[in-house]
Amino acid sequence: MEILSNLPANARLWIYIADRAFSNTEIDQVQLKLNTFTNSWTAHEVQLQAGASILWNQVVVIAVNEAFHGISGCGIDKSVQLMKDLGKELQVNFFNRFLAFVKLGDTYVTLDKLGLQQAIDKGEVDENSLVLNPLAQTIGQFAENNFIPLHSFWMAPQLKFSVEK
Repeated sequence: MEILSNLPANARLWIYIADRAFSNTEIDQVQLKLNTFTNSWTAHEVQLQAGASILWNQVVVIAVNEAFHGISGCGIDKSVQLMKDLGKELQVNFFNRFLAFVKLGDTYVTLDKLGLQQAIDKGEVDENSLVLNPLAQTIGQFAENNFIPLHSFWMAPQLKFSVEK
């Protein structure tokens, strides 16, 4: 998958999973706000080389080319504030780190830890099911491993996988 092709593979990446999918109208609104933000995003009054995309109607990725100019804490705070504001405006939570964005065939579902365990117990999801990798730190890492097997997901040690088949 090619995302943010105007940025290098080593560009730093932040991944935000919404707790619900966006409508087409919301996608247009959010992308416009993301574009406006990244086109004016600065660190210490220096323009950053940045971009943002909405993936799978529910995942927002924001990236910055730190080789062009380093990002500062204040710069990161600006992006976090943007996501908080978008969340409030859309009534969406981008900050629930206990959500798993699971690929089931051609569809995607968002499950919290309990819902994920229930899906495992019902046999709908197993240790090889693909989940979004929210820990990728660069565009390159995300492009190579945007979905990983559930057994490699950070939450896997907290889940109980059935050994019976």
